[in-house]
Amino acid sequence: MKRNLTVAALFTATAFLATGCASGGGSGSSDSGGDAGEATGTLRVVVPNFSADNEGQAVFQSIVDVFHETYPNMDVQPDFVPYDNLNQKISTSLASGQGYDVVSAGVGWVQPLADLGALQSLDPMGVTQDELEESVYPSFVPPVLFDDEVYAIPIVANPRLLAYSKSAFEAAGLDPAQPPKTLEELREYAQKLTIRDASGNITQTGFDFWAPPSNYRQQFVNFFGSLGGQMFDGEEPTFNTDAGVEALTTIKEMVSDDKTSLYGFENTAKTSLVSTGEAAMGFASPYVDCTDAGIGAKCDDLEYFLLEDPDGEPVMYTGGRVAGVGGDTENPEAALAFVRAMQDPSVQEKISAMDVGVPISIDAADSDFVKSNPASTFATEHLGNTVSEYGGATFLDFRAEFGPSLDAVILGDQTAEDALSALEQVALQ
Repeated sequence: MKRNLTVAALFTATAFLATGCASGGGSGSSDSGGDAGEATGTLRVVVPNFSADNEGQAVFQSIVDVFHETYPNMDVQPDFVPYDNLNQKISTSLASGQGYDVVSAGVGWVQPLADLGALQSLDPMGVTQDELEESVYPSFVPPVLFDDEVYAIPIVANPRLLAYSKSAFEAAGLDPAQPPKTLEELREYAQKLTIRDASGNITQTGFDFWAPPSNYRQQFVNFFGSLGGQMFDGEEPTFNTDAGVEALTTIKEMVSDDKTSLYGFENTAKTSLVSTGEAAMGFASPYVDCTDAGIGAKCDDLEYFLLEDPDGEPVMYTGGRVAGVGGDTENPEAALAFVRAMQDPSVQEKISAMDVGVPISIDAADSDFVKSNPASTFATEHLGNTVSEYGGATFLDFRAEFGPSLDAVILGDQTAEDALSALEQVALQ
């Protein structure tokens, strides 16, 4: 059974019903059972974090161009929104009876949106788990399932790598060929790599979490994964464990006790400090510009690595972009064709460049795009070692509490045990 809409969404629904707003996603004739070449109407598409500049518009147009190869007479009406407004936008559209035909969102959004009715199952349209497991990395399939059916298709992966400076390792007496493999080693290395001035101020960060305040979620998921943990088992939270406590406590110790990392610090460009030489080690992007216009020769000083789980398997946190068919669309076949257009190899590359990610298709591993820089190559090689942030129909509610709760522990205002116990109750609501 689908959950009720939020109070805000219900208020919106009442307002729209009072004005007699029409119902149904999209507009114009339905494409069901018709000739794609003759289908007309408008496809409403919501896409988060597409920049409003010329680059973002060009990327979206590239999707439309591929879609128009099959549906040349259908118009496409995009709605560009930031992720912070996506849930409200979708809830409002559903409440008004004007749901979107195509919904793009992030990993972790599928189950809540499916439960809300914003997405529909793709199984009746012939999209199967087996197909996805043959075309994308298998670890990306569970996040797009709801009630054991496929509700979205993975488009682009957004991994977070770990990187270090070889010269910083050498200066600290560490072997550049031997990066840390465990949380304990990572903490020890960070202590050795931190440099302070005579006043005790950090001049070289030992480890950069690359996280603004209230955004240490992904880093926790990565650390927890290195201890063998997964955040959820289906819809059941599984993070309130000794491993969860250890992962969160380690972050707290590195930031507040060892002070090898500055809490919530970002440079003005919001890039990872290790890639700019401001940190000796830390989380990094799956793309690095090695040209003179980028970081140039610093590329030669960077090495990429991952922590390992108790079985010796590398672990890489990975988010990503997915897309699905709107729950009440009148044009399901056209909507699915638009989602398929987002899977086009050239489109995946354009979205990856915009999202600072990598294509999610297995076939893209040998592409020039992936091999264009060492970070993308490393990230793609390890897309099979993914841990992700998702967990059932109530995940977005849980996610809103997740970051601030982690902060309370990191800053010493709460114990990891208490914070994770409270978060578990939120996840179980």
